[in-house]
Amino acid sequence: MSYSVQNIRNVCLLGHSGSGKTSLAESLLFMTGAIDRMGRVADGNTVCDYDPEEVKRQISLSTAVAPIDYKGCRINVLDTPGAFDFSGEVMEALRAADAAIIVASAKDGVSVGVEKAWKYCEERNMPRFIYISKIDEDHSDYNATFDALRERFGNKIAPVVVPTLDENKKVTGLMDILNKRAYEMQDGKRVEIELPEDKVAVINEFNDALKESVAETSEEFMERFFNGEDFTYAEMAQGLRQGVRELSVFPVLCGSAVADMGTLMLLDNIMELLPSPEQGNYHKATLADGTTEEFVVSAGGVPTAFVFKTISDQYGKYSFVKVLSGSITPDMTMVNARTGDNEKLGRLYTMRGKKATEVKELVCGDIGAIAKMDKVKTGDTLCDSRKVVALKGIPFAEPCYSVAIAPKTRGQDDKVAQGLNRLNEEDPSFSVVNNAETHQMVLSGAGDMQVDVLVSKLKTRFNVEVELSPVRVAYREKIRKTVQKQGRHKKQTGGSGQFGDVWIRFEP
Repeated sequence: MSYSVQNIRNVCLLGHSGSGKTSLAESLLFMTGAIDRMGRVADGNTVCDYDPEEVKRQISLSTAVAPIDYKGCRINVLDTPGAFDFSGEVMEALRAADAAIIVASAKDGVSVGVEKAWKYCEERNMPRFIYISKIDEDHSDYNATFDALRERFGNKIAPVVVPTLDENKKVTGLMDILNKRAYEMQDGKRVEIELPEDKVAVINEFNDALKESVAETSEEFMERFFNGEDFTYAEMAQGLRQGVRELSVFPVLCGSAVADMGTLMLLDNIMELLPSPEQGNYHKATLADGTTEEFVVSAGGVPTAFVFKTISDQYGKYSFVKVLSGSITPDMTMVNARTGDNEKLGRLYTMRGKKATEVKELVCGDIGAIAKMDKVKTGDTLCDSRKVVALKGIPFAEPCYSVAIAPKTRGQDDKVAQGLNRLNEEDPSFSVVNNAETHQMVLSGAGDMQVDVLVSKLKTRFNVEVELSPVRVAYREKIRKTVQKQGRHKKQTGGSGQFGDVWIRFEP
């Protein structure tokens, strides 16, 4: 089924490691019928953590795509790793997404991962929701987390979905602030209930906070707000939508992915409030003559696609693309702006975790993968020969941790180098250099966790075991001051004698 660009949403899940991003993606897939049963990270059977390394470590190591079809809308969810060693994967997801959902656990409040995610969004002017996860677990405190967010990020934080708590502070259901409705989960289904009398004051208080946020989106609304007038639902929704796009409102939602609580409300709000690809990130494009211009995302434009991620395994290579203009089809010939070469597109797929579904077309704004594009790298722009433009590459952080890497068995250096080359196609955030002075192969990455994963993948995928050792330092010395010496040579035995007088001077 093909969607028009207005009905597509590209959203990345950001946040600290262990805050529940992968479980949330799983719940979104389950509640929309994309999968028949919920996987668990601990059991290693989730859609987004499919790599053997992810199953073994029980954390996400790379960005996974999970497309969801909901009420005539295609929502591409990009599940990113929370561990800081894999921030390169987050950079790729941020480039493909038009909005972000920052996942904050109700147990941890505003963690470093939340702060970093916020900073990434600020740098890119990216619209965002905050989703408070795990609200039904022991020792979780929604109110404390919400207050911490308000304190850290100011009054732009607007509550849209809040939990209903009983006298023991246990979560019994959720309240939709915008519609003033209450829901409970009964046998895994969401059921609307009468608004409890003791919660009317709470929902009114939150609704007023929401109105205040909406009022700040326009002069007219502000005036009416101060005159004590009410807004209609349509005006509230329009004000929120505009506020989200202009970064003056950041809606806060909550839920429990394991209990599927709050998942459908999150989907409704993604559809209602987050921008489509046409209204999302704007891009700068460099033309063939070196000038730059703003790139406009449009369904009617000439075909252009940006390669934001590559997967290269023993079965072949997938180049993940986001179509930014026009639409692309298999066997179409496009120009790679980096090399200037013509590339004939392979088969097109939509990816859900590791499951590839072949499609006949990828439309503007959608995310998919092209098979067997050997010369195409992450960060390349594929475009129509009528208009060749290069979009800015992905800003990976400089590697800051280096180790020397060598095969355990002698003579397998080529195998190690080939394996690392293949892994480098997937993860451009690390680098490998052969140091001619110390005769070591030096691997540089973001930290020991990333290096550990690479060593593991070399063994499982390329069947080569390696040893790590500290990087040797090539010490160099130089002369600090001028010195001079004189030497004489005399030899006077038989025949004509020898005599030499040598002066030598070294200086810096």
